[in-house]
Amino acid sequence: MSHSHSRRDVLRYVGGVTVVTAVPLPFLSCGSSSSGPPTPRFFTDAERSALGALANAIIPPDDTPGGKDLGAVQYIETLLTAFDNADANHPPVIFAGGPFSGRAPYADDQGQPSKNFPPNSFSTFLALDRVKDAGFRLQIFGSSGLPGGAPNEKILGPVVGLRDQLRTGLATAIGGANPPLEQMTQDELIAYVNTFKSEFLQLLISLVSQGCFCPPEYGGNLGLAGWKLAHFEGDQQPLGYSVWSTALGKYVERPDAPMTTPTVTDPEPLDAEVISLIDDVVALLGGKAFMP
Repeated sequence: MSHSHSRRDVLRYVGGVTVVTAVPLPFLSCGSSSSGPPTPRFFTDAERSALGALANAIIPPDDTPGGKDLGAVQYIETLLTAFDNADANHPPVIFAGGPFSGRAPYADDQGQPSKNFPPNSFSTFLALDRVKDAGFRLQIFGSSGLPGGAPNEKILGPVVGLRDQLRTGLATAIGGANPPLEQMTQDELIAYVNTFKSEFLQLLISLVSQGCFCPPEYGGNLGLAGWKLAHFEGDQQPLGYSVWSTALGKYVERPDAPMTTPTVTDPEPLDAEVISLIDDVVALLGGKAFMP
């Protein structure tokens, strides 16, 4: 291990209950960049560097990449600039198209993987209707992003957008860091992150997690490393798992992924350390995961 703590420790240090109960924000359906213009820049170099360090506090690097190298910063910046280059020919980078990403092939006549792949339609983003457009602008820019401000603003107060939330939170994080975030050890970094206001910490956890495990068309999960870390095969259409064979006139199973027989051995079975960690977190939530 390159650090004294693996990502198995992260729940103990970064508010275990907060990590487990963090729900991804609703604006991106967790899905390399769009076929449109390059992602504009929002963060300064200092903000980008600090956010990378904080991403490594949320998902620490060990013998596999941490949050920074998994692409969390690129994902977050892609989200915050989703509307910056949007025009009639380039919808905002919010909803990836479909149905196929081109990562899986078509089946051949025998119901087996062929060498013919569909184009990546995930990389073409979809236009938003006026309601979704307004809703996402409100989430990203806040009340100032909508003519006339947010609905119910006079009753509930103005909405603070993600851009302002992150910029303010990063300024506080950078200003209070001693030594600088990038120079902290992993233990120092995680301990410091635990001093953040809960709203900003939960926002970081949610966005970093989305960036590390989303389809790469949204800017994160670089090289599919997040999916590899989680042993997730990713989207498998149009091949799928139960595949129609025109030669046999029936569905057949993929030999590498059988549906009706036992599969291969668990690539990362639970050991005593992991079971203990799960018990600790579940106990904090008022239950018990594994009985002795």
